[in-house]
Amino acid sequence: MKDKFIKKLKRSWLAIWIAFAAAALSTIGVLAAYTSVSSVKRVVSTQKGAGMLFSSNYLTTDENDLPRTITFSSMENSPCVTVNVCNYPQTLIKHNDKDITYTLTVELVDSDGNAVTGENTAKYSVEYNGENKTFGSNSKIEFSLLKLMADDFNKHEFVLTFDKSQLTKSDIYMRVTATPTNQAELKPLSAKLGVIYINNNTSATWTGTFIDNATSPKDLDGFNYRLSGSGEGTVTLTWNTNYVDISPWFKNTYVLTISKDSSGIATATLKVNSAEKNQYDIQFYRTNGINSAEQWSDGNHTNITVTGTGFVSMSFTQSTAKEN
Repeated sequence: MKDKFIKKLKRSWLAIWIAFAAAALSTIGVLAAYTSVSSVKRVVSTQKGAGMLFSSNYLTTDENDLPRTITFSSMENSPCVTVNVCNYPQTLIKHNDKDITYTLTVELVDSDGNAVTGENTAKYSVEYNGENKTFGSNSKIEFSLLKLMADDFNKHEFVLTFDKSQLTKSDIYMRVTATPTNQAELKPLSAKLGVIYINNNTSATWTGTFIDNATSPKDLDGFNYRLSGSGEGTVTLTWNTNYVDISPWFKNTYVLTISKDSSGIATATLKVNSAEKNQYDIQFYRTNGINSAEQWSDGNHTNITVTGTGFVSMSFTQSTAKEN
């Protein structure tokens, strides 16, 4: 009797163990699928196999070297632009797990990229970590042996100070380049930055464009879309969720209210004011994989289309001037 009872108990425990194991395997499968989907949605604004773990609020990996202007009020006595260099994407997804050493070079140039010389160059300066450098005869400033530590989300800030006269008539820019020296997979970051005067009589203008450099959008896992401009108003963003969706980080950071119609077209509005912020970098991730008909809409990669249908579009409505 005792032996029969033990055999029956063993069979019962075996059945329980099998059921538990099956449930565990099922859970693992669900977790794996969920983790995979979440991971894919986090892989945005990168080329395949590349990480944006070296980034900046103004500098990019673009190689077109087109000048970019930052707007200032006529009341600004000392127009300064603060450029940061970070060991993480601007979306703060994760930080680089290795120290990054790099050199930051700032050159004084005109809009065509030619070096600017002369006594007025001393009116321009760059400050980092309490050290202020002005431009000398070679129109170049360099900060070398800089290191972003891997222990946390870290960034360096460089304050670029321009001559106020440039606000109205000058053609002088600072070409800023951050070049990694210890991680070959990290691309240099650069931009040609200038300043411009804006007042209440200046027409406000905001534009939106993709800023990825890939030969084809099919080479990308996700996309960078940049809103930039001057003045105050409302930007209306529209995108096709059959192809892409907006980064949850951007949606939550700027508290976007998003509506979507039955065809999958999503719409959101964003209040903009260049006196507070004149650029927004937005990440879009794929929702249904790569479509074989994808292509850039033009040579400047302004948009991505599939048989004439664009992924993202925007419009801008200027605010009505306030009366005193």
